[in-house]
Amino acid sequence: MRRLLDAMYPVAHEEDLTTSFTLMVAMPLLMIPLERTATKGGDPANAISDVDTAQPLVRALRQLKRGLFWEAFLRDPNLLHRWRFTEIARRIDHPSQWRDSLDRHPMRPGARNDIKEQTVDNVLMTLRHALAHGNVVYLNEEGDETPGRRVTHMAFVADGRGTDAYRVVIVEELAFVEFLKAWVDWLSRYNIDSSMRRAA
Repeated sequence: MRRLLDAMYPVAHEEDLTTSFTLMVAMPLLMIPLERTATKGGDPANAISDVDTAQPLVRALRQLKRGLFWEAFLRDPNLLHRWRFTEIARRIDHPSQWRDSLDRHPMRPGARNDIKEQTVDNVLMTLRHALAHGNVVYLNEEGDETPGRRVTHMAFVADGRGTDAYRVVIVEELAFVEFLKAWVDWLSRYNIDSSMRRAA
């Protein structure tokens, strides 16, 4: 999959299809490993599971999830501004009206950004839930969803885990591609089952 990303992203860029290509690749890359290694009460959470056959990956992923996302995948604090994590309490269906707990649009100066405090688990689960439920919003540089305007950011929206707020990860498109490459590189360290290898 890393070879596919490296080879096809420039083609998608030439055709102005980078956003579609990125999400097409993100679906299997994130959802298949996360779903097939999911456990509940120590047992496989899904009927189709690799928990028993991919124990090194399962243990490593469990440990990875406890760490901070930016330390695991961004590493450089100067890259933090390309990612945003916040909670939106109302009007989630109109991006231009999104407001965080400071009553600011999440892409405006001074808006709350908690990405540095987020665990790998919280970010991955937000991405996973958004992809699974189709809750991905294409945003322009002003943080709005406007037909005909170039997409610069993607917003991944998930429920607030028992609260009225929604968790939202907003990321620059190219930064998300770079994260996917880092995720693939991490997966490739492990001798994963062939059913997952087709995704990674």
